[in-house]
This record gives sequence, structure tokens and C-alpha cells, in this order.
Amino acid sequence: MLSCYYFVMDSINVASSAYSVAAGLLFLIFIIFLKKKSKRSLSLPLPPGPPGWPFIGNLPQLGDKPHQSLFLLAQKYGPLMTIKMGRQTSLVVSSPSMAREVLKNNDQSFSSRKTNIAARTFAYQGTTLVWSPYGPQWRLLRKICTTEIFSAKRLDALQHLRRDEVFTAIDYILKDSKQGNIVNIGERAFMISLGLVGKMVCSQKVFETGSAQAAEFKNMVWEVLKLTGVPNLSDLFPFLARLDLQGLNSKTKILAQRFDKMFDRIIEERQVQRADTQYNSNEEKDFLDVMLDLKEDGTQLTLENIKGMFMDMFIAGTDTTSGTIEWAMAELLRKPTVLKRVQAELDDVVGLERRMEEEDVANLPYLRAVVKEVFRLHPAAPLNIPRKADKSCVINGYLVPEDTQVFVNIWGIGRDPSVWKDPLNFNPDRFLESNIDYKGQDFELIPFGAGRRICIGIPLAQKMVHLVVGSLLQAFNWSIAMDNEPSIDMSETFGITLQKAVPLRATPTPRNGMKF
Repeated sequence: MLSCYYFVMDSINVASSAYSVAAGLLFLIFIIFLKKKSKRSLSLPLPPGPPGWPFIGNLPQLGDKPHQSLFLLAQKYGPLMTIKMGRQTSLVVSSPSMAREVLKNNDQSFSSRKTNIAARTFAYQGTTLVWSPYGPQWRLLRKICTTEIFSAKRLDALQHLRRDEVFTAIDYILKDSKQGNIVNIGERAFMISLGLVGKMVCSQKVFETGSAQAAEFKNMVWEVLKLTGVPNLSDLFPFLARLDLQGLNSKTKILAQRFDKMFDRIIEERQVQRADTQYNSNEEKDFLDVMLDLKEDGTQLTLENIKGMFMDMFIAGTDTTSGTIEWAMAELLRKPTVLKRVQAELDDVVGLERRMEEEDVANLPYLRAVVKEVFRLHPAAPLNIPRKADKSCVINGYLVPEDTQVFVNIWGIGRDPSVWKDPLNFNPDRFLESNIDYKGQDFELIPFGAGRRICIGIPLAQKMVHLVVGSLLQAFNWSIAMDNEPSIDMSETFGITLQKAVPLRATPTPRNGMKF
């Protein structure tokens, strides 16, 4: 029996040793495989790109409208293109298929942001929803926004705010028309957006319509977007940051402090109200109350987080929507037949006895097609907000190294003749028989981006753009204020977003039979 025991134990030991040897061999083979795979990856080439200058790379080739320059370069070097901006390696994506690879198939590898000095300064060291790296903090902020601002239930509950802001704007324009005044359409659209954001976020109109303070705030918003979007030598060559050769860093700090003081004032006023025993906390809460409640309930939210959310809302929620409305009206005024067709549809569906409402949009297919065509030709963020590669990966057989900055040329995709027929022609009809949409699944049309970092404000933006453009066309006929120019100037000014270089100014005339 004892010999049997030793025999069994010896067999077990042999088997165990064999198993250990086999496991060790498998582990060794696995390590060799990983090393070979790593070497193969490292030996892969970068995507092709234009030769650059020593030290400064391709900066001279970008010009003051990088989205246009990069689109032209992509025609030669392809839809995945490498450029050097100083010491920074950047990937430029310029086709729907490659956009799908980056923003969908490899979304997790590209879910963080590449933040420059301006973005870190304005976004409280890059901790806001727009600029924070992908991770728990970003997921928390996104969840709060999704639940408390952009959920269908919340947006439906705030429909009266949108209607009030638009109706008030129409009334102001009616007064302008009676006085023979010219209307700055972008400015008027900005005030609608600003009034709405103020009421959604903190239940107050932050600035009075038409006031000098409101005009100044609009300039401040654009300055943020411009400073965040233009190349800064301090970003491209970090050892130059202390010198601030362009003076951009100091401008950024001063502007950020102005916003910070405004947000501090709004928050402090609310905290005083909340401390008052007469304050009714059972009333419908705005976004600020919800954020303060979460902070007081012991979540990870700080006052800086709240101010960062304000920054995102007041910047992204005002300029992008108002800019899109201005581009839409500019295109329509250049195409009177298209404009008349939208008005005819409005007359058929809504009539002139009442004002257009959000519910009408579902029955206005041509208006919806017009808005899609504007999104195609004039995406608010032409190069998307830059992402970065959190780790090295392979796209279409090319190596994308870790920390590569990634631009998706949304503007270029929308104007590519290999994607769109007659791409420079404003033609809403192309969308009447098409199922292409702009919500991140059809990569021919991604004005809001796609993937995890898709713009969270799509539901609000689409409601506002349709309602404002439709209301302007239902209530008024428009004639162009030419200012001695033969046609509407459609040139662009580049920043994180695109603005019309020359503001659109037009004269409104109330339409016959319209009931105001």
C-alpha cells in the first residue's frame, strides 16, 4: 500500500512538473508573440503626409484657415494624413470610412482630449465635460448633464422657455421692421441662445437683450473659441511657454478671470437665496440647484466643477447654435427659390394664423432637409475638438503613436466630391430621399462628432435651429443689406468654431397675413 502511495505521488509530481513546464512554455511563447507583435507595430509606417520644415513642421502650410488647407493636402496624401505642428505629431482624418475607424471602431483609444494652454485655462485645468480626459470624472459629468439638462423629459419640460425666447425675438424683430432697422441675424440668434441657456442653467436672463454687456459677452465667447483654436507657440514648443511670444497666454488668463468672476457672482447669489428660510426648495429646480444639491450630498463635485459646467454651457450652448442659424439664413438668402419653398411648406403646415411651434418640425421635411444641408456645409466645429491617442494603435495598416493629436476634418468630409455630388452647391433636395442623419451613425455627416465624445447637446441644438430658422422665415420676408457689396460674403473666420467673417445683416418685412 505504501509503495502504491509513493507511486501515485510520483505520478502526480511528474504530471505537475509537466504541467508547469507546459504552462511556462506557453507563457514564453505568449511573451515572444507580444514582442514580435509590438515590433511589427513599431515597424509600421506613420500615415503619409506633407514634408515639413525643420523644427516648425507643417505650420506654414496651415495658414489662417487650417480646415481648408488640410482638406486640400488630404487630396494628395490621403484620408489618413500625418502632419507635424512643431514637436506635436497630429493625425488628420478626412473621409467617412477613416472617421468610422477612429470614432467608432477604435473609439476607446481616442476618447480623451488633447488640451492646449487655452483649453486648460478656460476649462479649469481641463476638468470640464468638454475637455476632461476619458474616465470616472468625465462619466459623472456626462451622466449629470444627460439626466438634468438633455434628457427628453427635461427638454420637454423646458419647451416653454425655448418658445418664450424665440417669440420674444420675433417681437423685437417686428419692432425693428416697423422702424426700418437692419437686423444683425447672428447677433439676434446669439441673444436667443444666451437667454435660453441662462434660464436653463440658473433661471435668469444673464444680460438684457441689446445691451452693451450682452454684445461684450458675445465678443468674449468668440475670443475663447478663437484662442482655443489658433496655434500657440507655447503649446507647440513648451520651452517657450514662459516667454509667451504671441501674448496669447496672458490674454487667455485675463479672459478666463472675467468668466470666473461672472460665474462666482451667479453661484454666490444662489447660495444666499438657498440660505434664506423663505427659499422654496420644492419648486422645479434648475441646473444650478441640482449641481449644488449634488455637491452638498457628498458627491465628488466641487465649485470648480460647477463653474466648469457653466463654461461649457455658456460657450458651446450659445455660439454654435447662433452661428449655425446665421449660416442657414445666409444660404437661404443666396437661394431665394429655396427660401420661398421653405415658406410655402410653413404656410401649408402651420399657416399664418399662429406661430410655429416645435411640434410642427416633424411635419416639415423640407425645413429639416435645409438644416441638414447647413450642417453639411457649415459644421460648427470644422475640425472637431481634437482628440488624442491614449495608446499606440494601428489604423488601416498605419501606426498611430501614443499621444498623437487627432483631428477629424468634418468640414472637408462635407465638401468632398467623392462623398457628395456637386458638394459646393447648397441643395437641400439631396436629403429628401436620403436616410442620412447627423447623430453620429452616418459618417458622411457628423457635425456633432461621433462615439463617446459626441456632442451631448444635439437634442437641444436641433430643436433650436429648426425653431428659430422656421420662425424667422414664417414671420418675415428678408432683403439683404448689401453695404455696397454685390453679394453676401460667405468667408469664414477660424477658431474652434467657424464664424462668418462678415456678419449677416438683413431687413425684415412682416409677411402679409401673419398673426403676431
